[in-house]
Amino acid sequence: MEKTGNRFSVRQLAIIGLLSALVFVFSWIQVPVGDVGRVHLGNVFCALSGLLFGPLTGGLASGFGSMLFDFTNPLYIAESWVTFLTKFFIGFLAGLIAQRGEKRTLAKDVLGASAGSAAYVVLYLLKSFVKMALIEHQAAGAVQAQLITKGVTSLTNAVLAVVVSVLLVKAVRPALRRAGVLRG
Repeated sequence: MEKTGNRFSVRQLAIIGLLSALVFVFSWIQVPVGDVGRVHLGNVFCALSGLLFGPLTGGLASGFGSMLFDFTNPLYIAESWVTFLTKFFIGFLAGLIAQRGEKRTLAKDVLGASAGSAAYVVLYLLKSFVKMALIEHQAAGAVQAQLITKGVTSLTNAVLAVVVSVLLVKAVRPALRRAGVLRG
């Protein structure tokens, strides 16, 4: 998606807004895992945003949609800016890799969604470790137990994001091209 001058077009802003809303809504479709984790569908739409519309649009939609989700829970509000940054990388890397070159391929979609999701897992676990161990000074055993739970749920979310976003992009991309929403 191209910028016009130094500003985004109304069309680009509308697409970012719509994709952010999808990330937000699908973050609510979740299964809690213990007290510290949840399996959800929000990351699917983070990856899908990048696969369909490229790195900047995908990154912004991922970041804004996830940050808005954080605004709905008082426990997450203070870290919403961190969520914006970490989730940004799902859509950004998915789009950067998938849209490299002229031809879109299944392999590039899988690699892009995988790279974005893996980057998020690493960043999220690093953020969690810094918060729990270095800021809150929790006991090493407590940190380890929480990181294991967060790691398992984050990896589950990553696999879901890759599989479902790649399936969806194959179904949605042709329709968006026919509708004139996607170019190329």
